[in-house]
Amino acid sequence: MKKQLIFSLAVVILSSFVLGQNSRMGSASSTQLLVVPSAKHLSGGGAAATATGMDAAFWNPAGMAYSENNTDMIFSNRQYIADIENNFFGISSSFGSYKLGLNVRTFNIGDIDETTVYYPDGTGQKFTPNFSIMGSTFSSKITDNTSVGLNVNYIRESFGRVSASGFAYDLGVQYKNVLQREGLNVGFVMKNFGKPMKYDGTGLGVFATSNDADRPTEYYKVDAAAFDLPFTFDMALSYNISGADLGVTYTSNYYSTDELKLSAAYNLAGLGSVGVGFQMSGDAQEIQDGDDWYTNPSDGVSFGASLDMSRFVGANLSVDYSMVPMGDFGTNSIVALRVAF
Repeated sequence: MKKQLIFSLAVVILSSFVLGQNSRMGSASSTQLLVVPSAKHLSGGGAAATATGMDAAFWNPAGMAYSENNTDMIFSNRQYIADIENNFFGISSSFGSYKLGLNVRTFNIGDIDETTVYYPDGTGQKFTPNFSIMGSTFSSKITDNTSVGLNVNYIRESFGRVSASGFAYDLGVQYKNVLQREGLNVGFVMKNFGKPMKYDGTGLGVFATSNDADRPTEYYKVDAAAFDLPFTFDMALSYNISGADLGVTYTSNYYSTDELKLSAAYNLAGLGSVGVGFQMSGDAQEIQDGDDWYTNPSDGVSFGASLDMSRFVGANLSVDYSMVPMGDFGTNSIVALRVAF
């Protein structure tokens, strides 16, 4: 236990150095990494401490090791903002004492009218942005009550004649039955650390005249700026008491405001569960746009339910549904189908 506590303390201290920067409200690249694809854990309160199976691929890769199934599969669909559709598919399986998983996240954005400096009202052509994330997960128990996990996510973004790609990494740990108290769990996870993302491609060419009068007007390539990934650090606590799962998570954000997430779910005697979540964010710096202040669109109350279909279809099958707030965009609906063998 002493070694576990020392490791946890080291993680917290390391994260405080990484996150303790002045650019907390700066912009970040690849923020699609933060879009929740799972319907089960609502706001995410306690998720880093309790998520197992393929749900853990997003919340905390260490939790994948606690799945009691040999194989877990999940498919989810989220109706995101501005008619963007987010799909997620993942599968994990046991290999000896390890759990390995693969997943794909796609974002269907649709067609966008092309505009340029010379044709601000449109060129008459359209382009289709392509945003996708392909992830792999490794998870293992190091003691009966402790597990660790690693995600490696390959990010690919493209639109028009420019594109960017890179890798984002998640590293997590889960402790079960902390202080020898049954149902008391703790989780820590650092998410989305890696090299900055930078766009490249022929679309960055501009027709311009050099300051050197001896050179003719020609195409020059713009050197695009690089932006950090949306690094976060989650500290989560959950407790199961009398059939109710209670959870709290504090998320420290590099690029945005910090978040406090709460959740409560009640198990319905083998039929499934119903739950409610709540998220609130810390104070934001004033944005230079009148007197407006930044408001996290995910703040507010979320609702969800899970239906265990195993007694009806004779297979380990469940369906999850949740409604989560998105500020001025209304609410998002997330539907997930989970199958296990």
